[in-house]
Amino acid sequence: MKKNIGLLMMIIFGLALLTGCGSSETASIGMLKQSGDWIYYTDTKAEALYKMKADWTGKTKLADNFASGYMVIQGDTIYYSGMNGGVSKIQTDGTGAANVVDVGKESSYGFEVSGDWIYYSTKPGSIYKIKTDGTEKAKIADISSFEGDMKVSGDSIYYADGISLFKMQTDGTGVMKLLDNAVIHAVEGNWIFYGDKNQKGEYENVNRMKTDSTGQTKLAEGVFTAIDGNSLYYSKDGWLYRANLDGTAAEKMNKVKMWNILDIHGEYIYYGEYSGAAYRINLDGSDKKQFE
Repeated sequence: MKKNIGLLMMIIFGLALLTGCGSSETASIGMLKQSGDWIYYTDTKAEALYKMKADWTGKTKLADNFASGYMVIQGDTIYYSGMNGGVSKIQTDGTGAANVVDVGKESSYGFEVSGDWIYYSTKPGSIYKIKTDGTEKAKIADISSFEGDMKVSGDSIYYADGISLFKMQTDGTGVMKLLDNAVIHAVEGNWIFYGDKNQKGEYENVNRMKTDSTGQTKLAEGVFTAIDGNSLYYSKDGWLYRANLDGTAAEKMNKVKMWNILDIHGEYIYYGEYSGAAYRINLDGSDKKQFE
């Protein structure tokens, strides 16, 4: 099930009303993703990568000395940002650890995985692609005012150049300006989900438009959180809402305020508190479980 969590994988919802127990045995979750029947997560205290079944059994350590702020799971492979700012990978059974992208002395903004390719960007504004096996590295573009805001879908790369949103082909050709004063959140099918940038430099509202920039529509007042399947999630006044992808049938999901959302998968929300404690709850706020 494809999903997109908002910028930096953490969306601020307000002060937590729930407090972690602070026990030395409590996991401090850095990042988390559910893929199929498995939950993959990092424990920053243990500096390790773990997996656990969605029924809370089968907890297994996959790797030690693991510190990463971002990961993508594709099939049986986990791609993650490495300690050197590049991109590394490991199989979901903990084998086959390897470095794929070495940025050397450059600083990396981040990466996207699409099919057999990894797309990544380095400061001050170069975009590259490389096969997932580490071959066929090629520079796609140099962008003067690029700050890492990029999504890849099909044969197109959607990116921000300064305050404007552009798209181009994955070979760097066909550059097209789409919109000004916008931040890109997700690309789903023929639709781009984006936010407006106000005069204070803050992003607001949840909007969508077609990938050719037509059909621009405001969907909701609030902050984009995630897309999971055919549902759009956003926060408003500190609460989490779910709506159809066209913004209709919006509903408040629960009565629990959360500090940050780590992942939304099916009927589950994974969220963390300022203390580092992390929990899973159902969309209605019931059946709260803490990671240990």
